Amino acid sequence: MGSQSRVRMPWFKASKQSQTLVGVSLCSHAIRAVSLKQRQQQWYVKDTVEVALPEGTSPAAALTQLLKGLTRDNSQIYVLLPQHYYQIVQMEKPALAEQELIQSLAWTLKDLVNIKGEHIVADYLDYPIQVAGQGAKINVFVADKQELHPLVNEIHKVQEWQLQSISAKETVIANMTSDDNYARLVIFHERGQEPSILIIRERQLLLNRRLRGFKMLEQDLDQSGINHLGDSLGLEIQRSMDFFESQLKQPPIKEVLFFSDLDTAAVIERLQQLQAVPIARFTPQMPLADVVEPEFYLALAGAYLPQLESA
Repeated sequence: MGSQSRVRMPWFKASKQSQTLVGVSLCSHAIRAVSLKQRQQQWYVKDTVEVALPEGTSPAAALTQLLKGLTRDNSQIYVLLPQHYYQIVQMEKPALAEQELIQSLAWTLKDLVNIKGEHIVADYLDYPIQVAGQGAKINVFVADKQELHPLVNEIHKVQEWQLQSISAKETVIANMTSDDNYARLVIFHERGQEPSILIIRERQLLLNRRLRGFKMLEQDLDQSGINHLGDSLGLEIQRSMDFFESQLKQPPIKEVLFFSDLDTAAVIERLQQLQAVPIARFTPQMPLADVVEPEFYLALAGAYLPQLESA
């Protein structure tokens, strides 16, 4: 997995071809899905669906209900997990062959995460920045099998559904940015979750920080509240940029992009007053993004990006 640009929890990847793809983005408050069909060897968006997840609702049961309403065909299913389903750990890369490395992760990580070793499922990406005097590193994405089993089991109850992958959102977002040599800082926020700061270059994840104390993003704020929120968020942005440029010895950030399913125009306006680099809403650099609403970007990318990689 280290040579690939997307991390996927290793789970039941099927090889059977299908004319229907379904990307599913699980969120803390909702499930969003995009179905793609093929016509004359070209994929197009067939439908988009969102179902709410009230507190106490089983995500697995809600996912089944959504999929049954969305597709009756043989379908390849691509699932993107909400961030609270997994942890990201950076560690020294063991001197092992790839399969041996993956098999060793559960026991290597059992003292670093709050998941029992026998319940760990993990995958990794090579960390693309080599720091002088340090060995090679990897970013490891770690989840609990017990949390994933209900989702997997529900999908496998339906013969026509083929679970292709379970992915982490950070690396999917990285593949939605421009494939060039400029570093971009992305503020990623979904309702019900704290925001994350990602730094991405050449579609590779170079830095990931999950922030705390920013529930205000979901509140209806007056100008004073917007100023306070923008100032606090601006400080975290500056810290990330300073670490990236000073500690990791990397060229400056080209732009800051805000990826949220909420209206962030006022916060972006405040942040622009504090930053020298341009700040704008995140726009995916991939086909078909212009035919779906922004809240469906991730679900679309989950299903469509693997087709571009295999083309």
